[in-house]
Amino acid sequence: MSPSLRAPVLGLFISTLFGSGTQILAEEAGVILGHGAAKYSVDLKWAKADPKVAPVINSHAMVEGRDGMLYLVTDHPENAFLVFKKDGTFVRAFGKGLEGGHGVEIFEDKGEERLIHVDCGWHFEAEGWKPSAGNGRVTILKTDGTIVKRLPTPFELGIGEDGPQKFMPCDVAVTPQHTILIADGYATDKIYEVTMTGELVKQWGGHADGKPGDLRNAHGISLDLSDPAKPLVWVPSRSANQIKAFTLDGEYVETIDLPGAYAGQLFFRGDRIYTAVCWSKKDGTGEMLNQSGFVLVLDRATRKVISAPGGSEPVYVDGKLQPLHQTTKTFLHGHDLYVDSDGAIYLGEWNADRRYPAKLTPVK
Repeated sequence: MSPSLRAPVLGLFISTLFGSGTQILAEEAGVILGHGAAKYSVDLKWAKADPKVAPVINSHAMVEGRDGMLYLVTDHPENAFLVFKKDGTFVRAFGKGLEGGHGVEIFEDKGEERLIHVDCGWHFEAEGWKPSAGNGRVTILKTDGTIVKRLPTPFELGIGEDGPQKFMPCDVAVTPQHTILIADGYATDKIYEVTMTGELVKQWGGHADGKPGDLRNAHGISLDLSDPAKPLVWVPSRSANQIKAFTLDGEYVETIDLPGAYAGQLFFRGDRIYTAVCWSKKDGTGEMLNQSGFVLVLDRATRKVISAPGGSEPVYVDGKLQPLHQTTKTFLHGHDLYVDSDGAIYLGEWNADRRYPAKLTPVK
């Protein structure tokens, strides 16, 4: 990616790291946020963990194991993963030296659970904000931390682009064919499909000026398999305030416009879709603001936003969503989220003074 294309994402990343300070303007536990039939009680202190024992820098993403344990991926060099019970009890940490944690996936291989760790290439020292950028890596490991396979990078496969581009993946998804889709969201914005052993199946996506499938900051990737005949791959074009759907072959299908909101990957649960917003614009249309994140809840059938906990009430005029913006400083930079079977949202944040995920419990 050329410097001009990388600047909107990486430039903001660096300026926010060093220029935002550490002031936290958080709401009291139990505050109710959201709209309509999707309101939530917020607990910012859900995690019962000691930062000296289980330190984090950024609480990036979570998945749930079949035993009900939640696996949080973090980019602290002392522990790539923290494991929690749903009541917030800290269980264990593992993955020392597995750096750059940004995305995570869990799947079964011959009856045994496997984790996929996504190193985005941004590596931190244990203390302070001291990021360094380089090529990332996708690693498959057991839930006890044993590494099973380090997948080759595009450069190692002989398909990396010449010039200043790097391989800086943001997230992965496992397909019904048991291949892995890798979203290179901090570099080329391409989607690489590889086998579990690292052989390239295909690549698609990337930059396509003026075309509907153009991706800008492909910050996540997720699958909607509710219609087996028409599975969809959903990829954020975060810098464009959009989420886009493709076929498994990479053909463009549709776009969800989220004006004013810089949202990450989608999470599907029941009849709803969820996503975390990392930044929003002043009043929805002005400058992009630091510490301006919130959460979005969408209706799965209509793709319309029905609630924005921490953000402005969603309003549609002539079928078009009006610009959204943060309305309360409860959340700073929503990075990714997980939703359990009870509808509770576990929200991880970036650049949020090293705090653990928050839990949003539905208000009945």
